[in-house]
Amino acid sequence: MVQHRDLVTTVADHIGVSVDEARRAAEATIATLVRTVDEPQRQRVLDAVPTLLAEEVGEAPGPAWDHDDFVAEVSWLTGTAPEEARERVQAVLYVLSRQEPRLVGELELPGDIRDLISDPAPGGGITGPRGRTAPLTDDELAAALANLPYWTGGHRAIRRTIQLPEENLRRVLERVEGLRAETGRAPDVERDGETATLTVYTGSVDAVTRLDVDLAHQVDDAIVEAGAGMAGP
Repeated sequence: MVQHRDLVTTVADHIGVSVDEARRAAEATIATLVRTVDEPQRQRVLDAVPTLLAEEVGEAPGPAWDHDDFVAEVSWLTGTAPEEARERVQAVLYVLSRQEPRLVGELELPGDIRDLISDPAPGGGITGPRGRTAPLTDDELAAALANLPYWTGGHRAIRRTIQLPEENLRRVLERVEGLRAETGRAPDVERDGETATLTVYTGSVDAVTRLDVDLAHQVDDAIVEAGAGMAGP
């Protein structure tokens, strides 16, 4: 039987999300999978997964007829965008296939759903047996920075510098640090008087990944929420 903690924490580590987000992704993916396969296979899946992960089956609309349907159902169940849902589905099914290879290999899945049983795509997913997050390619990095006008940097890290009166800067940095509790990640901060430089990168690969691009956008939103105004890079 799959161990609840092992499945959830492995998914969380693979795609750089919080344990709670990974749990919701696992619940939604397994619920959709169970509603998609036929009755004999359904019972095999339920027997293989922990009760806590099987309890959400009733919430899934199912069945899903192809991989787009599958992703759409998980997107709806988790309240995440389809692109994020697809990455999380891939991670859950991939980890499940490593923990229960015979079960997953023998499932009869409609359409092209089996294509989802793979590492999440390069540029933000896992790449190889150790589950490393892939660095952005040159084109991906250029496209990311084009949509992050306050950020500069290269493949190793991206940075944003803000300069504000001390009280405003303190309020902004407190809000930015709050991202750690909300998402499990926050930028590194170097402060010098009224100036702070925020740096994001993925330490496991010592490079910028899609996770860092997402974090940079979250930092920008946090700065606006703090009422600080926008500072140049």
